[in-house]
Amino acid sequence: MITSTPRSMRRGAAGLLVAAALAGLLSSCVFRATDPSTTRRTEPTVDADTAKQQMIDAVDDATGRLGGDWQPRTGPDYAEDCVLGDGEKGAQWRYLTGSTLAGNPADDGARMAEYWRGLGMDVVVRGTADEPAVFASGGGKIASMSVYAYSGNYTVQAVSLCFPGDADRIAERNADEAPQP
Repeated sequence: MITSTPRSMRRGAAGLLVAAALAGLLSSCVFRATDPSTTRRTEPTVDADTAKQQMIDAVDDATGRLGGDWQPRTGPDYAEDCVLGDGEKGAQWRYLTGSTLAGNPADDGARMAEYWRGLGMDVVVRGTADEPAVFASGGGKIASMSVYAYSGNYTVQAVSLCFPGDADRIAERNADEAPQP
């Protein structure tokens, strides 16, 4: 004797088959959890040399607009870890330079914030009106940029876009290539 399967049982079985197929499909995908505090970019991939040059150009542009004499404090060949947009480990450059420029911190901070906004960057201003700290990100050429406008102690810092590479290996290579005393 042949009995018919109730419609609700057929739907349930079909639902289980669909769920099993989706589970199989999803299990073939790799999910990676990334720490959002270390993810520094979503821009397209650049190579190490391009990332470094864009960062140097951004620092030169900012220091040129501020005037005065500037001395590197860190970088421009200081490499550190970052996470590429696809979750893979990458490297980025950091460059910090300083000046004893007295300047006009309130005007200089406001001018840099306005300039960076004009370049399409996201800008945050912190600190006081007399000693502003201006932070910028985005724009496609660098990951971040900052100006601390403190009379007698100005700093400009930039972090390059993240690029494929290993910061530790870059640091080792840079140490090997550094002039020996």
